[in-house]
Amino acid sequence: MLRFIVLLVATCAALCLSAPRGAWAQDAAPASAGAATEATPAQAPTSPGATPPKAPATSETPQSDAEPAAEADAQEAAVPKDKTIKAFAEALDKWDAEIKTHEAAIAAETTSDAELRKIPEQLEALRESIAGQRGPIGPKLQDARERLAKLGPPPADGAPKESADVTAQRKRLEAEVAAIDGRLKRADILFLRANQLTNAANNERRERFMDSLFDPVPNFYSFVLPNAFERLPQQVTAYVSEGTSRFARLWDKGFMAGILIFAAPFAGYALARRFVTNMAARIDAKQRADKPENPTLQDRGTWALRLTVRSSLPFWMGLLALYLAAAATGMTYPSTSGFFTKTLLAIAWAVFLVFLVRHSLVPDDETWQILPANRRVAQRVASLLWVLIAVWLLDVLLVFADTIVFTSYQVSILRSAFFALLYALLSAVILRTIQTGPVMSKTALSGWRAWLFSIAAVAAGVVFFAVLLGYESLARFIGMHAVSTAGVLWAMYLLHLAAESISSVSVISGQTLDEDVDEEEERDAPSLLTIRIIVSLLLDITILAVGITILLLLWRFDWVEVRSWIQAAFFGFQFGNLHISLQSVLVALGVFAAGLLLTRFVQRWVAERVFVGRHSESGLQESIKIGIGYLGFVLAALAGVSYLGFDFSNIAIVAGALSVGIGFGLQSIFNNFVSGLILLVERPIKVGDYIEVGGLEGTVKKISVRSTEIETVHRRSVIIPNATLITDPVVNWMHLDRSCRLDIPIGVDYETDVERLRSTLLRVAERYRGVLKSPPPVVHFAGFGDSSLDFELRVFLRDVGLRLTTLSDLRFAILEALREEGISIPFPQRDVHVKGGPAPEESVSDTQ
Repeated sequence: MLRFIVLLVATCAALCLSAPRGAWAQDAAPASAGAATEATPAQAPTSPGATPPKAPATSETPQSDAEPAAEADAQEAAVPKDKTIKAFAEALDKWDAEIKTHEAAIAAETTSDAELRKIPEQLEALRESIAGQRGPIGPKLQDARERLAKLGPPPADGAPKESADVTAQRKRLEAEVAAIDGRLKRADILFLRANQLTNAANNERRERFMDSLFDPVPNFYSFVLPNAFERLPQQVTAYVSEGTSRFARLWDKGFMAGILIFAAPFAGYALARRFVTNMAARIDAKQRADKPENPTLQDRGTWALRLTVRSSLPFWMGLLALYLAAAATGMTYPSTSGFFTKTLLAIAWAVFLVFLVRHSLVPDDETWQILPANRRVAQRVASLLWVLIAVWLLDVLLVFADTIVFTSYQVSILRSAFFALLYALLSAVILRTIQTGPVMSKTALSGWRAWLFSIAAVAAGVVFFAVLLGYESLARFIGMHAVSTAGVLWAMYLLHLAAESISSVSVISGQTLDEDVDEEEERDAPSLLTIRIIVSLLLDITILAVGITILLLLWRFDWVEVRSWIQAAFFGFQFGNLHISLQSVLVALGVFAAGLLLTRFVQRWVAERVFVGRHSESGLQESIKIGIGYLGFVLAALAGVSYLGFDFSNIAIVAGALSVGIGFGLQSIFNNFVSGLILLVERPIKVGDYIEVGGLEGTVKKISVRSTEIETVHRRSVIIPNATLITDPVVNWMHLDRSCRLDIPIGVDYETDVERLRSTLLRVAERYRGVLKSPPPVVHFAGFGDSSLDFELRVFLRDVGLRLTTLSDLRFAILEALREEGISIPFPQRDVHVKGGPAPEESVSDTQ
């Protein structure tokens, strides 16, 4: 609450200063003595020795072409009295006069930067007006040409003459077509000239801006600074005087107006804070159980962004309430409404940056800290960043105040140098603190962060030395905009982390985000992970486009120029017969993602509606599901590619080239691909089957178009090429049914009663639950061994998946039953005869 009161007092002071007095001040370079400065990048300081602004070359702004206009005027009488055409002709003269006025303003050296900034906007409005009024004229020209074509060509020499009415009508239509066509061509020329003048105005502003940045202040140490210190008390007195005057005007509005001005922001803040607190309590109560103990970088970035917006929202609502109260009481004069709006926006942005630093570096829970760092080091870096944000806000507010309070040239130069030095010193201290941190330095100086660290260090050095060398405009411009740029980039990074949490793999680190992926999703060809990655990609493109636009506007590029770049990038370019644009790419990705979603829906519908309650094999269901998945994937891909304008008639050429590659390097891959299709259609093996191939055995977990995955009893996944399953012998224990036969070999003593043995083994087999009654168990006499009679117990199981478990259980039961019946299991015995030595008894006696 204390921070909000401080910000409110600063805002009210700025409001009281808002009066229709003074002139706009320069942002990038201070204005000359006796003129106000303005926050634009193209106004150069008019100091002694400064280079005057350059006028654009006359070749860039072509002169008006009077021939189409004269021709159209000469044929005016031939044109029908159409109100649309008449209004269009009058508009042409008006547009031509406006273009000549703008052309003269661009060429004039006395044109201010504010006027140059308005010219592209006015020309853009003029171009829209030309395009809007030209549209209805085109069909009228087409109608006139069709009527003229119906009359046919004039008769040739020697041919019968046509009637006088037809000849007169042909001449009238020819004159009408020529007049309308002349006006359309004149409109096209004016449209082109407006576009050229827009570029000329932007180039002129850019040249003036570069001149203002790279022209040093003359006599900076000998003349400017001493005079600035002398005039500084007068400047402070002017601020105080203006503030007192504005407070008096507020008092003149009445007691209720003053109460409304001061109470509205508090009320807006309190209501918004209560609303945010209640909503946060509900959301946190639902998510507290799912909150991870060891959050990923994506979770931490998303959480920091949410808390930043949540903390900033009450302050924003308070500032909005202050603006509405000021507008309701008449304190926002037309000449100062822009100043007041910019002031509130600057304060709102500063509040956002403060909370962004707070929740990114020093959150309440250290496990949610985005940058790993010691708590003390992180607190110190955050404190320095807060001071830097405060310096930036004060600098911006003083620049805005120049629009209502006159600031001398010397004082503006001193202020620029002072704030530029503050930017450089604070940046250097922050970078040094990060570098000396034992944990933070490893993160800041590794990977792409090391490049950002180096760029920031170079920028701080450039600002510092530019101040010392007298380039105050350049130093202050870099320092002021570097703070806002850093905030925008960090917000873009957090938004990227939030978008990245939707997908399964981190774009920056490459780490897997979702380790517990559903097995069903993993088996599907158009899985939800693919859709999530596409959605994350679209969000990243949106974040990048919006962020770059904000940065361009932040660095004082004109909106008309930026919008033209956006349109060029969005609507694309022509590459041969293929038109490539960001718009078509985004729509194609959207069509592809929609196709995958539809495929996913059809898969679930088939699984839950078609096969539900039916006694169909799970392998058949899986094959149909996988087939639908691959078919939907291919159709979605074709739909997306076709939207890009790809000509499928060229597939024959591509297929011919691929056939050569298939004949050489891609033969094995193509063989596996065809084999995978055969497996899905013919279904010799299915998902869930227990197979043996190449000395390996296991359960089929996944069948794709290139390979098949089986899982062994040791829980190991084995990837087998599909061609191997087609060409090599494969034992499928579950091809026709899930039953199987087990053979358990048993060896007993030669003295054993074999009938007793058979009845004992059959009794054990009949008692086991998993053994089928039909076919019945059988005891097979396998043969006479060296030391035992060899038998086999042959039983049939209803599920081959229980084969290993049944083998072990039956062996345990057989051993126990044989012991109960007194039937022994012999072991191999050997008689050893020793030749050429003493008898064993003699050897023992000699030893003793």
